[in-house]
This record gives sequence, structure tokens and C-alpha cells, in this order.
Amino acid sequence: MNQPTTRRPRLRKYLRRLLYVLSALLAAWLIAVQAGCLAMRTPDREWPEKMQQQGQRLTPRFCDIPDPNGRMIHAISVSASDTLPLVVLVHGSPGSADAYLDFIADTTLTKTAQLVAIDRPGFGYTQHFGRPEASLAAQAAAVKTIASQLAPNRKVILVGHSLGGPVIARFAMDYPEQTAGLVLVAGSIDPDMEEHPMWQAAINPPPLKWLIPRSFWASNYEIKALEGELLKMLPRWGDIRCPVTVIHAKDDSLVPVENADFARRMLVNCPDLKVDILPEGDHFILWSRHEKIRDAIMQMVKR
Repeated sequence: MNQPTTRRPRLRKYLRRLLYVLSALLAAWLIAVQAGCLAMRTPDREWPEKMQQQGQRLTPRFCDIPDPNGRMIHAISVSASDTLPLVVLVHGSPGSADAYLDFIADTTLTKTAQLVAIDRPGFGYTQHFGRPEASLAAQAAAVKTIASQLAPNRKVILVGHSLGGPVIARFAMDYPEQTAGLVLVAGSIDPDMEEHPMWQAAINPPPLKWLIPRSFWASNYEIKALEGELLKMLPRWGDIRCPVTVIHAKDDSLVPVENADFARRMLVNCPDLKVDILPEGDHFILWSRHEKIRDAIMQMVKR
């Protein structure tokens, strides 16, 4: 008769222990998130070894340069000669300069061009990690900070993957005198292709914000604002008057291939437009189709 009564204290004791364990796990997760874990970035000290593992003997150089908003923009560059054309590599969202590690380590490419990969505002080791910059104009200005430092009074070639695509397009609109050419890799450039799932707004404010790794929260913040930024750019696509190469996979599940069609329609004053649609590769062609992207960069340098 007393068996149910005896079980209740045991059950309460078990539930208290479970609550303690769950609370400890939640606290550990919050600490890890706020400390910058899952930051998707490679420390400067690890770059030389990783490059050497891929056969690159050149030594990377690191710099932190203030942009017009006072942020220190972090960048990694490598070059066999400072007189080679400068190619600026702009990552997507989330991400950091190490998205282009394979390119920085590519000896064929570094014989042709001086390369620099930047950490966009909010990402990598650029100042104020986790504080994204919604404005594409401000992001383009941050890119200009690095380009002007490494190639003063020279035009540069820009490569942008995913959200890096509209950043370099905005750069070409705002700084045509400094733009030699663009390579858009799976670029998110068509405002009509931007979707806004319900969870996107839900995780933006606290308390859910505190549970999301800062790099992912920063990514969500800038993607949420992207459609409005792209709408601002609509009247200005005709201002791009440099060669442009667009590379996109037909089966891209994150950034639809229709973005490449948008480029065809909007780049009406581009003197040399090449659109390369790959049959497969999804959104990750920057890594899975390295040679294709590398060859496109080298062709742009030769142009």
C-alpha cells in the first residue's frame, strides 16, 4: 500500500538531479557561445602551418586597418611580389577569411596575383566580433580600406562568395575607379530570391539570441537585412562597367541559380560578362570546385 508514496521522493530526487544536469549544460553552452566558440575562424598562428601542408612556401602577412567607421578590419595577404595584381577575397555568411585558405595556399594562383582575404565586419578577427554590419555600403567601404592599403592608386579584382557577392558588387558601384573586375561565386544578389523563414526573426532578440553562437547570430542579422540592402542597389547595377564572371551551381539549395539570371539582366553596361552555370555543386562550389574558381580568377587577372 505504501509503494507509490515511497517512489515519490525518489522521483523528486531524480528530477532535481536532472534539472541540475540540464542547468549545468545550459550554463556551459552559454559560456561557450559568449566566449566565441563555434566562431568559424582560424587564428593567425595556425595559417603558416596549414599553408605549408598544402605546399605554399610563401609567408602570410597579417594586418589590422581602421575602416571609415573606426573598426579594425583584419586581413591575411600573401604574394610573391607586391607588383602583382591584387585580388581581394570576400567570404560569405557566416564565415571568415579562412574560407579562402585553399586559394591563399594555391601556388599556381600566388604566382599570378597578390591575394588578400578579409574578415568582414562581425566575423573572424575583425574588431567587434559578433557585431554585424547590415549596410552593404559600409561593408564595401571596409573592403576598400584593405584594398587601398595594399594597392594604393591601383585597381583591384574582387571575388565574393554568397553574401560576399553583393558586397563586391556594391564596391564596384561605389568605387568604379578602383575596380578591375568581379568574380561572383554563388552570389546572393537578387532581392526577389531572398526568403525570410519565421525562425529568422525569432532568434534575433534575447533570450534566444544568447543561445546562438555569435557568428551564426551575426549571420542571421545581416541576412535578415539583405533584401532591403539589395533593393537599394537596384537602380545602380548599370554603374558596374568592369568585366564580371558569374559562377553558380544549378542545384544550389541556399542561393537559387536564378541569381545568375538576375546578373544577366542587370549588368547591362558590363563590357565582358561571363556566366558559368555548373550542373551540380550546391552552394559550396567555393570549396568543391576550387580549380574552376581559381581558373576564373586567373582569367580575370589576364583580362
